[in-house]
Amino acid sequence: MRTRKCLPVSYVRETRRRFSLIAVLGLTVTGLPGPAQTNVGLWPAVQVQGSTLRVWGRSYEFAPTGLPRAIRSRGEQLLARPVTFRVNGSEASDARCHFTTTNQEATTWESSGTLAGIPYRCRGTAEFDGMMRFDVEWTASSNAPLTELRLEIPLRPTQASLLHFYPPPYEFPAMTWPKPERLNSIARPAYWRSCFSPFVWLGNEQRGLQWFCESDQNWRPKDPNTALEITTTDNDVVLRIHLLDLGAKIERPFRLTFGLMAGPVRPTPATFEQGHFGYCHWAGYAMGDTIRAGTNPQATELDYRRDLGARFVGMHEDWTDFEGMSRVSQPEKLRHLVEQVHARKMGLVLYHSMLLPDIAPEYADLATDSLCEPQSAYYIHAREPKQRDYPICYRSRYSAKFTAGIERLFKEYGIDGVYLDGAASPNYCANTKHGCGYVGADGQRRPTFTIFAAREQMKRLTRICQAQGKPTLIVAHMSGMVTLPTLSFADLLLTGEQYWKSPDTFRPPLEFFRAEAMGHPHGLPTDFIGYPPLSGPWAQTMTALHNAPSPWCLGGWDMLRLYRQFDVDQARWYPYWQPGGLATADKPEVRVSGFCQIGRKALLAIGNISAAPVQATLTFDQAALGFAVTPDHIRDPLAGTAVRPVEAGWRLQLEPETTRWLWIETSR
Repeated sequence: MRTRKCLPVSYVRETRRRFSLIAVLGLTVTGLPGPAQTNVGLWPAVQVQGSTLRVWGRSYEFAPTGLPRAIRSRGEQLLARPVTFRVNGSEASDARCHFTTTNQEATTWESSGTLAGIPYRCRGTAEFDGMMRFDVEWTASSNAPLTELRLEIPLRPTQASLLHFYPPPYEFPAMTWPKPERLNSIARPAYWRSCFSPFVWLGNEQRGLQWFCESDQNWRPKDPNTALEITTTDNDVVLRIHLLDLGAKIERPFRLTFGLMAGPVRPTPATFEQGHFGYCHWAGYAMGDTIRAGTNPQATELDYRRDLGARFVGMHEDWTDFEGMSRVSQPEKLRHLVEQVHARKMGLVLYHSMLLPDIAPEYADLATDSLCEPQSAYYIHAREPKQRDYPICYRSRYSAKFTAGIERLFKEYGIDGVYLDGAASPNYCANTKHGCGYVGADGQRRPTFTIFAAREQMKRLTRICQAQGKPTLIVAHMSGMVTLPTLSFADLLLTGEQYWKSPDTFRPPLEFFRAEAMGHPHGLPTDFIGYPPLSGPWAQTMTALHNAPSPWCLGGWDMLRLYRQFDVDQARWYPYWQPGGLATADKPEVRVSGFCQIGRKALLAIGNISAAPVQATLTFDQAALGFAVTPDHIRDPLAGTAVRPVEAGWRLQLEPETTRWLWIETSR
């Protein structure tokens, strides 16, 4: 019988990144000289050799224009050909590029010359986590005007099957709410166009590339709704940025700042246990003393969560009367809760948001120049004690106060992490008092997306956490906004809440989960929040099929327990979307994913993704399993019952949107 060699940890490590800070300190990367680390402590130092720059898991090779001509992630080439500027219909260039500075945390380079006869200069920076920033200028004049300018990013079709983009502010200056009819994590269509969005990611289930830009200031696309465009051929998938279309004429310097970042963006934990947080939200001051109903023997709420497998518990806004601010309302109660949590070898995480409450003593001062504008574009939070909480900008002077307050909480109360509710993804702001926004060609004020300021704030938080000398956790509740330049510094992402209160029948496509909610292509541990209508059995089935156990979903703790019992560290994961899986079903609405310790045992998740009951017959790939499946060695591990074949084969009855787990062992 044909067998396949078992590759311990290979795919599990690629797809499970529940990161533990201490576990990866001192991590080295194959192919990079020396064990040098950055001052952040997670990523290896930046390395440069010739025209190639290397960071963890990725390499960027630069063309004379200062733009990438090759990008590799986990050994795979992402680009179909070099990234280029098309200037006045031409790609002609005499530019030359050289690296200017290199240290452990960043490398800079500069390119200068002409593109299509127009003087050109590009200054680039690449940082330790793989974020690249490009500051570009064309010195156009009446003798050499700019009439067309496009940025083209061509990817290999196999590396660009999925698409995610940051939801544009469609209704600006009114509030833009997520809507099921305009999904932003989808299968990449053959053709796609959009008005300006600050982030576009193209990738597959293992890796990808994100383009980002803070604003479309000075852009002149022929059609604003086609400022961004994706076209497809047999050989490439091109993301095309229409900066200036034919009909425009620029006779003065034209400047552009944008970025590129390949993923996954973070090193992988050594084991499943080191990389799993078991984060459990909604902690309270009494949970260490209150007995949980139904426990036998009796256990407190805190003990119950520890026994489920939680390593961190999070407290929502109740610890402060001032939303978003690091001002503790009941200091002794917080200290007591921290002691109780630490006594159980767990960590306490406190909720934060980038909001300024109007009851804060600092409100009158900070409101003069730090709030996001216009307020009509934002949700204004309200809570008890009675207050209204206004979004405040990363570019404002409040950002430094925000991180200093969190540092003080670590020092004075011994907390173990922060929960950032919308405070890890850039916001949009048009407040000129701190440098945001611009006036468009229509005379209306337009927003800036605060990508680089949000990134600097996240870097400060990461350094604060690293300085604690203990396991810490940064939870980023981002819901629908995968912004790699900022989220690379988060340990755990939360998504899914954006579709809360959608119609009961709403179900996003499977590609939504693969692009956004499982985290694998980004290297970012992700918990799906199973709120209605995306709750119950549907959430349980989606997390099971995508190797994404979430304590926020039905069956999440059971799934984590199964992973431990099976010892997934010694197994390979086979997802339903790849050929050569462990088993197939005779019904298209039934998908099968699973783990296999080849030649020994397998753990399969069989999910019905439809809204109707299904009876499906399974066919096992015994070559993939490495052993023959016999009736006496297959069981339902949750029900604790054997699963018997019927005359037609291994037939299962699956209720709507439900999952069955099968544990199969060799008879040898």
